[in-house]
Amino acid sequence: MSPDKAPTMIIPKGTDIEVDVHGQLTIRTPGNLVIQDSGNFATLESVHGSIRIESGAEVEAVNVRCAETCFIEGGLTAWKVKAESIHLEDSAKANIVLQETDRLEVGQGARLVGNFKDEKELFYLFSRFAGELRALPIFSDRKRVAEGGGGGASTASLQQALLAAADDDVAEDEVEARESPVEDDDLEAVLAASDGTLPDPLFFSLVILEREFTRPSYGPTSQRAIEELVKLLRERDLETLRLTYSTLFGRIIEPGKDAQRVHELIEEHFRQAGVAD
Repeated sequence: MSPDKAPTMIIPKGTDIEVDVHGQLTIRTPGNLVIQDSGNFATLESVHGSIRIESGAEVEAVNVRCAETCFIEGGLTAWKVKAESIHLEDSAKANIVLQETDRLEVGQGARLVGNFKDEKELFYLFSRFAGELRALPIFSDRKRVAEGGGGGASTASLQQALLAAADDDVAEDEVEARESPVEDDDLEAVLAASDGTLPDPLFFSLVILEREFTRPSYGPTSQRAIEELVKLLRERDLETLRLTYSTLFGRIIEPGKDAQRVHELIEEHFRQAGVAD
């Protein structure tokens, strides 16, 4: 397009545009925000208005937030959308993992995938269908690699989804800062524990605690307690875990919601097994 025919870009007063460490844009504007072209974003936010993704635009964003309506005419792939309402036109396609809205309007020909109300709901869905999750090709590939020593598909995307599902007590700005892919070796022990010998609640407890251990908000005493819990789960030392988990959780100073959730999962597991203290 020649310069004399190029559209004029207007940046309203009060708009913030930033680039994070991964090269993704964050756009916060006080009024309405219209996206006419495809792109990847960390955050799209309209503080007082609506967001519109026009036809032909394919947008990926970690967070989408607006005070009023998120209109989707093209395509949107997002981890979380928070708005008064989401409106999908007939030809729209949306992949939204988490949504916080009062109203959802989906056109007859539109497609909406995901749409969980919060991270807890997503986490418990993973937990409920852990067997089916482990049967996915990405886990099967890893098992074949472990047995045969050959190459296999990367597990980074699935690991990232599992860890994100356990992350509902984190400020949204911190979520944006942690979007780098998880390395294949980061959860090697977790994947090794998914061969059916570690019960599902304990498997997901291990996933969460692996992430909790890296949080800077925990001091040395809390980290040692979490490290010991992780060790017991990795080694499948369930008898020692049964005898010590209450004491270890008591040493975690100001535990976050995820740590409290793991405590409940482990406690419920032993209660259902009929061996609770």
